[in-house]
Formats: sequence, structure tokens, C-alpha cells
Amino acid sequence: MNEYSIYWIKEEVANRYFHKSDILMRFLKEYEANPVRNDLKAQYRYVTRQISFPRIYSHLKKHAPDNITVYSVGKLIYIYRKNQFMLLQVENGILNFRCQNLQEAVMLLFPMLYSSYPNLFVQGKNINDYGWISPITQKNNDRTQVLYSYR
Repeated sequence: MNEYSIYWIKEEVANRYFHKSDILMRFLKEYEANPVRNDLKAQYRYVTRQISFPRIYSHLKKHAPDNITVYSVGKLIYIYRKNQFMLLQVENGILNFRCQNLQEAVMLLFPMLYSSYPNLFVQGKNINDYGWISPITQKNNDRTQVLYSYR
């Protein structure tokens, strides 16, 4: 399974760095590697908002379509639909999740996050994928989701 982290980026920073996701990715990797550095810690607090377990779990339960099951066991959140399955966990204000491929997250998780979490940045932990989870856009009356991902 692939592992990913979702960061809730403050709106001001998201607006500035939407088209500079490589800079944001490098910063987040640097902070993860050196979380005790005071300069990085201060920048991280300026850039991100904290995701809380009770709030995200409640939000996912409320916004889950009828064909998706969301439940928790302890501090783990499970999302299930037919043969698709995801495991989520909030750690230090970051939403970490595991899935077979990012397409599962695009189909199961991301649509439930848009309404309350508009500026989310996803980054692979064991895979070199990263990018913005963008809101659903309208194109020629087709609803399409976009994940800006760069390798």
C-alpha cells in the first residue's frame, strides 16, 4: 500500500504557492526531516493549519455518500466502498492515509473533504507524488476532479 500525508495549508499560503507546489513539497520534506529546528517549526506553524481527529471524522461521516461507509476504531478511520478500502489516521495535525493507489483517494476521500477543507496538499511518504487536491471544477457540463501531481 502507498502512504500519503495531507496538510491543511492556510489560505494565504495556498494562494501564493498553488503553482509552486515543488517549493511547498521540499519545505514539508525538510520540516519532516528536522522537526526540532526552530526556524522550520515557526515556518510550519505559519504555513499549516491543524487537522483534528474529531472534526475530520465527524466531517467524513456527515459527507459520506450512501455507497461509502466511514467508521472508526480507536484513532483510526476506515473508509470502505465495495472493493475499495482506505485507512486514515490523524497525527500531529496531519491526515495520513494508506491506499492501493491515489485513484482510490480521488474516488473515496477527496470529494468528502472539499467543503470544509479547501486548501489541502497531499504528499506521498513512500512514493514521489505530491500536489494540491483541487476542488471539483465544471468543464463543458462535465464534473471533473483535478489533482495537480508532479514527479
